[in-house]
Amino acid sequence: TTTTMTTTTTMTMTIRTDRATTDRARRMRAMTARGARRCATTRRASTPEAREASDGSFEWYREPQRVATACAWMALGSFATFGAPSGTSAFDLELVKSLVSAPFTGAVNPLFEALFNSLGVVPATYACLMMPGAKGNKSPFPAALCVGASFALGFFALGPYLVTREPRTRVKRSELGFVTRNIWESKLNAAALLGFAAYLAFYGASNVTPDTLAGFATLFKEQSMLACVSTCDLIVLSLCAAPAIAEDMRRRDVDDANALAFASVPVLGPACWLLVRPSLED
Repeated sequence: TTTTMTTTTTMTMTIRTDRATTDRARRMRAMTARGARRCATTRRASTPEAREASDGSFEWYREPQRVATACAWMALGSFATFGAPSGTSAFDLELVKSLVSAPFTGAVNPLFEALFNSLGVVPATYACLMMPGAKGNKSPFPAALCVGASFALGFFALGPYLVTREPRTRVKRSELGFVTRNIWESKLNAAALLGFAAYLAFYGASNVTPDTLAGFATLFKEQSMLACVSTCDLIVLSLCAAPAIAEDMRRRDVDDANALAFASVPVLGPACWLLVRPSLED
């Protein structure tokens, strides 16, 4: 009898222990699942798109990338005002006349000529990246105005819109305007931009000599405010391309992990993305 009672007691304790272990395991799994859901929710809520969708507003000054872009815009303006050569307007006018009247003939320093013409490719690339998400955007700066003015003023015109624009990653092709749908989304336009960018890269690289390098340095430091500011403008435009490419990737359901890779090759890289990116769908 004593042995039977001991065995029964042992079995009862074992069952209770197993139940307690099972309950603890169940509670741990539930806590882990809740934690995972909480982390996933936090990650989703940390993106600009999620915040904009959740409360209908977007506060650009809470985004480090946007603040950095604003700082770059102010730094470029400050350098153009206080750091670039001054009193070169007559020389710059003759420089522009030579660029227009005798393109790619060696009349102008070929390194600067390639750079200057790149400032036509890069704004067009930004137009292809920005305009699909521009409709209905609540930025205080109109997208079309800023993008159009950037062909003449570069980052000085485009910067305010890049800073304050709302992220829009859910866009249907049917929502696009005529120009955006037929030009900025066109693969033919992308191929033309990439082809011209490749030619400019070849033209500049094939004319790198000690004399052209010294001539470009003189233009930058002493002779031309246009050459100095244009060089800095192209650098800042290239540095700010990665967030725009990443947003365009998300708009097309593409992983944005490669955005920095495309942006790391100035002028050519963003144009390559335009050519290989998927089309927007309905």
